[in-house]
Amino acid sequence: MRTHSARLAIAAMMVLGAQTVQAQSSPADPCAGSTGGACTTAALAQPIELARPTPLRTSAYIAQIGDANTASITQNSTRQFARIGQDGDNNSAKATQNGAGSAYLEIDQAGLLNTFVSNQSAQDGGGNIAVVAQQGESNIILLDQSASAGSVNTAMLAQQGSGNQMQLGQNGSDNRAELVQLGDNNAMTATQNGSANQLRWVQNGSGLSDLQIVQSGNQAMSITQSNGGT
Repeated sequence: MRTHSARLAIAAMMVLGAQTVQAQSSPADPCAGSTGGACTTAALAQPIELARPTPLRTSAYIAQIGDANTASITQNSTRQFARIGQDGDNNSAKATQNGAGSAYLEIDQAGLLNTFVSNQSAQDGGGNIAVVAQQGESNIILLDQSASAGSVNTAMLAQQGSGNQMQLGQNGSDNRAELVQLGDNNAMTATQNGSANQLRWVQNGSGLSDLQIVQSGNQAMSITQSNGGT
């Protein structure tokens, strides 16, 4: 079984190793007005893919090591899967899956005072896949996914460091997202609406500003923001 650090490293490499080509369309430069370090934008090299097996039946797994950790999973369908693994103290994870169809969620947290909250709501057509790896101290990830019938939302989130905040909301059809945040006291907020959106956003450093990206329609985007830290 892979450790929390190994899962986080794999998630980071999946994003950092991506190449870039021409975008499907040309969104406004989200780095305009950025402060504190380099910020580059480009398009995605290829569609983001995160394949996971379809659950044969509803399953929920929680494993915790440490003191004062809390975890909860709420499921309301017949073919949903959720797994929470926490290692450390005072970590909190809450997963809600809702709706008919399939949702797949993996959560790994290691460290102190980390928080993860998700609300997935796939309907009859199925959808919603999320993989989360968070390591460090006082990091927060908030994830809200909802899919209409026949559509698929995909997200992969990874944070490593202290005092980082990440929030992703996906709504609509075939939205994809990969977010990786490395360092301390960084913030990321991304909202995707409509259909066929794709986002890859990497922040590496400390004290990086929140670009607060909003996408709608058939967009493709790749963003890297970094500095030397403080």
